[in-house]
Amino acid sequence: MSTTHEEFGPATFNDDVVSAFADRVKGRIFLITGPTPNGLGDAAARALARGHPATILLVGRSPAKYAPVVDAIKAIDSNIVVRVYGIDFNSLASVRSGAQTILKENEEKGIDVIINSAGVMGVELRYTVDGIEEHFQTNHVGHFLLTNLLVPLLKKSAEPRVVNVSSGAYAMGSGDYSDYNFKSREYTWFAGYGQSKLANVHFSQGLAKRGIPSFSLHPGVITGTSLDREMPREEFERTLDISRERGMVFKELSQGASTTLVAALDPKIAPLSGGVLQDCQIVANPPGEGVKKEGAAEELWKLSEKLVGQEFAF
Repeated sequence: MSTTHEEFGPATFNDDVVSAFADRVKGRIFLITGPTPNGLGDAAARALARGHPATILLVGRSPAKYAPVVDAIKAIDSNIVVRVYGIDFNSLASVRSGAQTILKENEEKGIDVIINSAGVMGVELRYTVDGIEEHFQTNHVGHFLLTNLLVPLLKKSAEPRVVNVSSGAYAMGSGDYSDYNFKSREYTWFAGYGQSKLANVHFSQGLAKRGIPSFSLHPGVITGTSLDREMPREEFERTLDISRERGMVFKELSQGASTTLVAALDPKIAPLSGGVLQDCQIVANPPGEGVKKEGAAEELWKLSEKLVGQEFAF
């Protein structure tokens, strides 16, 4: 089974996707994490705004920095309700507090689509206030907690969906989460990042198993974002060189959220919940042994529940 638009690919623009699925945007409610200006969350929000949703909820640790994004949304359509919530994904207490506010303020109408796009890359080995390796908490555990806490809002939607923005680095993950904190194995930022990005894939699989439609995706190599803010310039340039050598497609920001938006909007892929997308299409055979590791998604779910101190059943 393919997507609705088989002609979509690496060169597809964000706005093209929204135009194609205008009826899946208008009047609906979207939550986007990580709406940093000139980032993928920002690009997704601006594109969605052109489809005239009812509400866009922006979630991240620096609300004051999102003013340009809010202004851009309002400039496109002043009728869109925009709410901004401050949540630091490196603190589970912050996630819980923010989730309670979101639940309270959106209880009546709920949420149709959650797009988890906040993330870090290239950080040295360090642990959060919760004692969790930073890539793993920011990119996965914090979003695991927020998403599960917001399931009551998703259930108010006739067609809910959760999108986890992963990376091609998921192919480097082993699917063994027993040493998620790198206590007995060598740490490199790429190993930490790859583990967290594979967790995005397994999280979508876990949600799908529990009846919450969800997809993960590799957005492509996007130029001009702030994801590399933690990395020394030389290290970042070397990473780009490796990406070129592997034949990865480089995209502008105006194309960078296209796969995210297909994952969020395309009704035809609904039966493939738990799947992975790349270049606006479902990946038939995702690369890497970790993706295929039997029981890995369930192992991750149980570990994540343990780390956040709460079990989820729905």
